[in-house]
Amino acid sequence: MPSNNSTSRRTARRRARRSADKRIASLVTREVVKLTPQIVAQVHSLSNSRTPEDVKTEPAFLYKHFKACDPIPFTGEGGVSQLLQWFDAIEVTLRQSGCPEDFQTTCATGVFQSRALDWWAAERNKRGIVAAYALSWTELKKLMREEYCPPHELQKLEDEFWQIKQDKGDNASYTARFKQLSVICPSQVDTPKKAIAKYIRGLPECVGDFVEAAKPATIEEAYQLAAEVNDKRVLSGFFSKNPVKQAHQAIFVDPSGKPTNGSSDDSQENSSKDSSDDSSGNSSKDSSDDASSGPSDEASDDTASSQETQPNRKRKEPSVEEIPKPEPLRSVPVPAKRAYNGSHPQCLRCTYHHPTGAGCRYCAYCNKYGHLTWNCHFGPQH
Repeated sequence: MPSNNSTSRRTARRRARRSADKRIASLVTREVVKLTPQIVAQVHSLSNSRTPEDVKTEPAFLYKHFKACDPIPFTGEGGVSQLLQWFDAIEVTLRQSGCPEDFQTTCATGVFQSRALDWWAAERNKRGIVAAYALSWTELKKLMREEYCPPHELQKLEDEFWQIKQDKGDNASYTARFKQLSVICPSQVDTPKKAIAKYIRGLPECVGDFVEAAKPATIEEAYQLAAEVNDKRVLSGFFSKNPVKQAHQAIFVDPSGKPTNGSSDDSQENSSKDSSDDSSGNSSKDSSDDASSGPSDEASDDTASSQETQPNRKRKEPSVEEIPKPEPLRSVPVPAKRAYNGSHPQCLRCTYHHPTGAGCRYCAYCNKYGHLTWNCHFGPQH
């Protein structure tokens, strides 16, 4: 009996202990669930309330960062072209240096010199320092255009754009100036077709005809094609100052050493000189004959004195540069053409066989049928 009582007590104590542990665990779980949102909120508040020393901030932009990019100074001289070039250069520098928008006016006006610096000093005095440096970059450019692009200067540039032409073989300068004036006077080249037509009109005839025949679709293609054709013309000596001597012309050398072409004008001048010399010689002979009709002593004295005083009038014959005659062309046997065995009829215009609905193959460069312009053997691409 005692043993049964002791075992029952032990079992009861174990059950009571287990039930007590379960109650404690449930209480702890409830409290943890209640406190979890509060703990999370406190952790977030602590992470956001860190000191500025712990947070890494980007360094502020300074003027020395802008000067490190070596910006181009602006003096206010040189006209509209220099102003537009400075605008392009300073915008690139502002982007490279990472200058913020509210600091661009300060950086741009920091490179003013000479006349531009005087103008900016007057603007600061008129507007106030704070208001002047508070201007945006767009507003500053507008003020500078009003100051350095007056209406009469723009009118001069428009007149220049109307009459712009390429000077001999300097195509690079012509293209660069055409691009500048296109930006300043956009009304004259407001469409790609008008820009291409205006650019071709300013080219020399030997270059412009080929570019027009190629029919470029964009102005960039016209620039590139004109440069290629112009280089070919320069290499061939088309723009050289000394013209190429033709085979049927002779070159006469004057007593001064200057060569002249053997043209009709030169022959007329030489004939006139010869006639004047002959007339002077005949008159001298007549005078000597008249003097010989008098007394013999006086005639002898007169002839002797005339021989002593008369200058030596020997005419210098111009030296002619002999031109070697070209060798006669040798007859080369021409191979017989093969007969056409195709089904297409012969065209009455180009004398070639092609479909009836197809156009004739015509070269606008050499003005011949049988091939196209881009496949011409005499074109600039060959």
